[in-house]
Amino acid sequence: MKSTRRTFSRFIAGFAAIALVATLASETRADSYAYATQTLNTFVFSSTPAGATIGALTTQASTSAINVQGATPSGIAGDTADRDPAAAYVGNAPIPAPNTFTPVGAVNPDYSRGDSLITPAFTISTVGEGYLTPPGRETGAGSFSVSAPITLATAGTVTLTFNYTNDLNAFLTGGPGLTSASNSFNFTIATVGGTVILFSSSPTAVNNSVSLTTPGSNDITPGAGSISITSGVLPAGTYTASIAGTSKVELNQFAIPEPSSVVLLGSGLLLGLGTAVRRTRKARSAS
Repeated sequence: MKSTRRTFSRFIAGFAAIALVATLASETRADSYAYATQTLNTFVFSSTPAGATIGALTTQASTSAINVQGATPSGIAGDTADRDPAAAYVGNAPIPAPNTFTPVGAVNPDYSRGDSLITPAFTISTVGEGYLTPPGRETGAGSFSVSAPITLATAGTVTLTFNYTNDLNAFLTGGPGLTSASNSFNFTIATVGGTVILFSSSPTAVNNSVSLTTPGSNDITPGAGSISITSGVLPAGTYTASIAGTSKVELNQFAIPEPSSVVLLGSGLLLGLGTAVRRTRKARSAS
């Protein structure tokens, strides 16, 4: 009787293992894709009372793209320049032209990219994008920073207005993994040299993100509008006004068993179960 119960228990365990094998074997390949972009323009500084003096702008833009931990091909790319750094790209073709802020799309994994541009007319564009199949990890980003001295003859407030357009998109099929896309923007007023920040603002419309850890898709349709930011009252004096932002994607995919490997595992479980049954029958015959 005990041997019969053992045989039955082994049968149930084997059946459960086979069901798990069938489930894993039916998993589709997990892909992840993310895209983030933002364009800002028509910047205007003003003050109340009027009369603030704006000094020369200092600009810097940067790009980065990273494929690691199994992404194919792997590598790191990046650049920094005053206004137009080289596009960062790691991955398979098609390789987009520099300053391509429209999506490349979910084609030819694996790739990640980032780009940024500050035009002479002071339009700022950033993008991050990537497409990945497991396993591996990717990031791609385009960033910028702009600063200028601003002098108030009398105590008052400083106002920054500008226009924006942006877009975020992410999808994840299968799993497990992480896919995220984000845009960020920050306006600060600090003492000269930026040693003490006196005012800081990060409006929601240009600071948003999408993130997925389970299969699905998330898309923030292109946003557009105008933003006005006004500081608190500042004493008369000279300050450093700065804006900075980034469009960034991050993709992290964990290994999923290949169907062929899972089938081999199932075959081994079946063989082990058959052996156990035969041994139990022999033991019963001998007794």
